[in-house]
Amino acid sequence: MFDEKPKLFKLPQKGEVLGEDPMHINDLPLKKVPDYMRKRGGIWYWTGALITMAFVYQVITGLLLLLYYVPSDAYNSTEAIINSVPYGSLILTTHLYGAYAMIFLIYVHLFRNYFFGSYKKPRQLQWVLGVLLLALTIGVGFFGYSMTGDVLSSDATDVGRGIAKATPFLGNYLESIFFGNGTSTSLFSHMLAWHIILVALIGIVFGAHFWLAEANGIMPSHRETNHKAPAIDKNEEKHKEWYPYNFSFMTQLAMFAFGFIILIPSILSLLAPVSPGPASTFPALFSPFPQVSPSSPNAAYVPAYPPWFLLFVYKAVDFDIFAAAGNLSALAATAVIGVIPLLYFLLLPFIDTTDDLHPLSRPLVTSFGILGIIYMAILSAWGALSPGVQIPNYEVFAVLVPPFVVVVGGMTFLSRQYKKGKFKITGTKILTSFLLFLFVMMFGAYVFGQNFTATLAHTSLLNLVATFFTGGVMVFGAVGTAKSARLSNQYESTKQKQEKNAYRMNKNTAVVLSALLTIAAIVITYLIFSLNPIGAINNGEFGIGLAFILIIAGTIMRIYRAAFYYE
Repeated sequence: MFDEKPKLFKLPQKGEVLGEDPMHINDLPLKKVPDYMRKRGGIWYWTGALITMAFVYQVITGLLLLLYYVPSDAYNSTEAIINSVPYGSLILTTHLYGAYAMIFLIYVHLFRNYFFGSYKKPRQLQWVLGVLLLALTIGVGFFGYSMTGDVLSSDATDVGRGIAKATPFLGNYLESIFFGNGTSTSLFSHMLAWHIILVALIGIVFGAHFWLAEANGIMPSHRETNHKAPAIDKNEEKHKEWYPYNFSFMTQLAMFAFGFIILIPSILSLLAPVSPGPASTFPALFSPFPQVSPSSPNAAYVPAYPPWFLLFVYKAVDFDIFAAAGNLSALAATAVIGVIPLLYFLLLPFIDTTDDLHPLSRPLVTSFGILGIIYMAILSAWGALSPGVQIPNYEVFAVLVPPFVVVVGGMTFLSRQYKKGKFKITGTKILTSFLLFLFVMMFGAYVFGQNFTATLAHTSLLNLVATFFTGGVMVFGAVGTAKSARLSNQYESTKQKQEKNAYRMNKNTAVVLSALLTIAAIVITYLIFSLNPIGAINNGEFGIGLAFILIIAGTIMRIYRAAFYYE
C-alpha cells in the first residue's frame, strides 16, 4: 500500500492545450464500470443518473422562479411569470414537467432495483435512503404543485390540511407548521419554505445515497453472480476510466434528458389554453399552466384533481370502506394506500434477508411489486376518469381482488417451476417461448385495441379495467418476445464478434454528420432567438427549438462516442 509511487502532475504534451484530464476527474474516487453499461440496453443502469439530471434542472429553474414568486400574491405572481417575465412561461412549465419526470424516474429506478434485488446486502442502507428520497420528492412535488394559488392548488391544500388536522394528538400542530395560521400569505409562505427545506434535504440524502452507491459499486449482471447476494462488481483492469468514457456518456444522457424535459411541456403549452374556461377540452391534469383562480366563476368547471403522482391515494378516499371513518377518511386512505407501502419498502431489506436475487426465487416480494404497479395504474386512471365519485365496497373488491389472486397465484406456480429447474435455457425452449410470447402480444394488441376504443366511446369501470388488463397482457407479450429474441441471439456463437464491431463508425463520417447537425443547431438558434421572449406561445416555440438543439447536441456526442471510443 505504501510502496505505490505517487502520481506526478502530467504536463500537456505537444498538440494538447490543457492535457488529457485538465479537471483531474480521474483523480476522483469514481468507480470504473463495465462497457455493457454504456451499450444498448445499459440505460437501466443509469436511471439514478437521469434522476440526478432532472434534479439539477429543477434546482436551476426553481432558483430562477424564486426571483419572481410572491407568496403574498401567489396566483397573480404566477400569472405574471407566465405573461410578463422573459422566458417565464418556459421556465415555469418545464419546472413543472421536470418534477413530473423526476418522480416518474424515481418510481422506475425504485421498481427496477426492487425486482433486481438491489436492497439486499451490502446495499440495505443505500436502499433505505433511496426510499426516503422518493418520499421527500413527493413532498416537494406536493408543495410545489400547491404554490400556484389556482383552484387545483386550493383543492390540494384543503386535502393536505384535512389530513394534517385529522392526525391524532398532533393535528392542530401539524396543520399550523405545514400550512400556517390561516391567512393566505402565511399559507403560501409556509409552502414555499417547506418546498425549499425539502429540496435541501433531498440534496443531503442524495449525497449520502451517491456516496454509498460509489462505495458499494454497481450491481453486476445476475449471470455473473449466479443470482446470489452479495452482488459486488469486481473492478477489473478491462474497465475503462470514468473520464472520458463515462463522462461523455453522461453528457449525452444529460443533453437528451434536458431536451425531453423541455420538449414535452413546450409542445403542450401550444395546445393547452393559458386561461382555461368552461369550454376547454384540454385535460386539466396534464396542463402545464395553472388553472383559474379559486374565486373565478369558471372554477366550478375544473375537476378537483391532485397531482397525477397522488391520484392513486386520492381515489382511495372515495372508497366506502374509508368513508366509514368519517372525518378521518382521508387520513385512513393515505395511511393504507400511501404510508403502509412506504413502510414496507423501508423495511424490506430487513424482511427479505435471504441471498436469493432471482425474481422467481422471491415469489411474494415479486408479487407485491407487480401488484403495486398494477394498483397504482388502476387507481390513478380511476381517479382521473371519475374524480370525487363514491365507490361501493363490492366494486372495490371486484376490481382489486382478481389481480391479487392472479399475480400471487401465478408467481407461486412459476416459482415452483423455477426451483424444479424447468426454466433452464435450451434452443427448443427459446424458440417455443418466442412463438408463445409473439402470439400473446398479437392477441393482446388486438383485444387491447377493441377495449381502448370501447373505453373512448363509453367510459366505464368495466371497460377501464379490461383496457388496463389487456394492455398489460400486450406489454407482457412484447417484453417476452424481445427477451426470447435476445436469448436466441446470445445462443449464437458469433454474438461477441458482432457486439465488438456494432458501434464502430468511420471518423470522417462522424465529422461530416456532426458538422451538418451543428449547422442545423445554429440555424435553429438563430430562429428561436428572433422570437419575442415574453408570452406563452412564443415561449413554447422557443422551448421546442431549444429542446431540439439539446437533442442534436446529445446526438453529436453519441456519434463522437461511436467514432472515437467504439461504443
